[in-house]
Amino acid sequence: MRVWAFYLGLALLPVPGFAQGVSAVLEPIELVEIKSSVAGRIERIQVEEGEQVVAGALLARIEAQVQEARLRLARTAAEAQGATERAEIVVEQAQSLLERIEAAREKGAAQAWELTQARQALDLVLADQRIGAETAEQLRGQYELEKAMLSEFSMKAPFDGTILQVFVDRGEIVDTQMTVVEIGNLKRLKATAFVPVDWLDVLAKGAMIGASLQATGEEVETKIVSIDPRIDPASQSVRIRLELDNTDQNILAGSSILIDKPFAGQ
Repeated sequence: MRVWAFYLGLALLPVPGFAQGVSAVLEPIELVEIKSSVAGRIERIQVEEGEQVVAGALLARIEAQVQEARLRLARTAAEAQGATERAEIVVEQAQSLLERIEAAREKGAAQAWELTQARQALDLVLADQRIGAETAEQLRGQYELEKAMLSEFSMKAPFDGTILQVFVDRGEIVDTQMTVVEIGNLKRLKATAFVPVDWLDVLAKGAMIGASLQATGEEVETKIVSIDPRIDPASQSVRIRLELDNTDQNILAGSSILIDKPFAGQ
């Protein structure tokens, strides 16, 4: 028992130089799990793991035969001109009739009630024409809605990035809770570190701070993008967020780095 207590005491001793370095894990600056907006069967997987894609690129698609049929029907209805053309003819006829009765009334050849009736008839067909125009506008809106719904069957890249993992296969049925593809932007990496409170006097937002990859010892430059205004009272540490340029993507996401305490005036 005393031997174990001896080794436990050694484990609790502070590690020499610990105050001069803090470790953190690098993660993609942007990381998104792509899920389908609709449930259905996977018709196509357009990408492979490790592939570079640009924003807007098609990643995967859900079978959409029913929605495509709805869209065709909505487009036919929206583009139909028969009702509009008929309404225009009816209005022209009513206007022509009113003009003839007005001319006859001036010559005493038409009664007042006939003139009133012709005007009411014109007002009625004009109202029908407005209703037809409103209906046509609604049909065009329905077409745009069906077109927007069809776009929900396609999953596209939200930003330029790398396909990190494909979770499903062609023909598999998915719901809106399942991750289909994971995409990350590896050209910039980020890390969160908790540094000792006595580092605050040499830290500044926007400043560069040195670090090294723990696996290889390679030195890298990171930039402080934020410093938490709060101190954790239990650990007497402060959370900082860092970013690292990885344009050539030589550094793998998930790598651990050791952050060096900067010198005053650095």
